Amino acid sequence: MDERRMTSQEVSEAVTRERGRLMGAIRALGDRASTVRVTDEGWTAKDVLAHCIHWVGQIAWGMGARMEQPAWVAGVEGQPSADDWNARVVEHYRLASLEQVIKDFDRAADALAQETRARSDEQINATDAIPWGGNRPLWQQIGAETFDHWPEHTAAIEQAAARDR
Repeated sequence: MDERRMTSQEVSEAVTRERGRLMGAIRALGDRASTVRVTDEGWTAKDVLAHCIHWVGQIAWGMGARMEQPAWVAGVEGQPSADDWNARVVEHYRLASLEQVIKDFDRAADALAQETRARSDEQINATDAIPWGGNRPLWQQIGAETFDHWPEHTAAIEQAAARDR
């Protein structure tokens, strides 16, 4: 198990840094962000961002952010797999504009940022911060959906942009 510790400020800075890189890559694609396939699954950059909305929103909600239940979550029974959640959120945003997806991503990421900044260093390292978090400190749960996860998406988007020039 990773015994490292992070401060609340370090977590905030890591999320901000990787959010900027991800959004920069998406904006560099421009209109192509909704059409160019960037993953092996056939997702566009817009789909990747939709996927991120779900997971960032779940962490923010688990931390206590006041958020409305997303439409793709309403009425779901049982415990869908990660792939099922991804399929649901990507389909939900299929006809949405890139601008709407960016707006919703920003809303979820801003909620996460607010909750992260509100945590002390002790709280950011606590292992009981989110009910489904298991033994992982909160910073690892945040990182798993943001600064440890987004670089993979950013690289794929950057590669697709370079390939399709």
